[in-house]
Amino acid sequence: MGFNRRKMEDQRRQASDREAAVRRATDADVLKDPEGLIGAWNERQAERMPMIFSPTIGAALAARYWFLWVRCSACRSTTSIDLRCLDRHPDAAVTSLIPALSCRSCRPHAPFAELVRLSKTSVADEMRLENTRKVLGE
Repeated sequence: MGFNRRKMEDQRRQASDREAAVRRATDADVLKDPEGLIGAWNERQAERMPMIFSPTIGAALAARYWFLWVRCSACRSTTSIDLRCLDRHPDAAVTSLIPALSCRSCRPHAPFAELVRLSKTSVADEMRLENTRKVLGE
């Protein structure tokens, strides 16, 4: 007697439904915690993993991650954008800003910007902190 294809397909479907239910449960927990969501997104960006999701501007502001670090893929310069000063809807994804963030020094044919991470401090503040540590000899 051979195998029952319908029974095997049902078992696979039930297994995938169970996995999806577990995933949905953990996704809901992540969405309730904007700081965890942004932390997970920053980790994925640091590893240069494919972008599966993007936090909203409102979630970033709720978690007090006010600065979006952006890198020009041509000249490799990094800058930060203050999300509090933008005139965008809070439910807009952070990735919706990419077309408007081209490098000023690479214009008129600048490539799209790369999103580096969301941060509580700007690039200038990080550099100032780093230079202060070097001067103090830490």
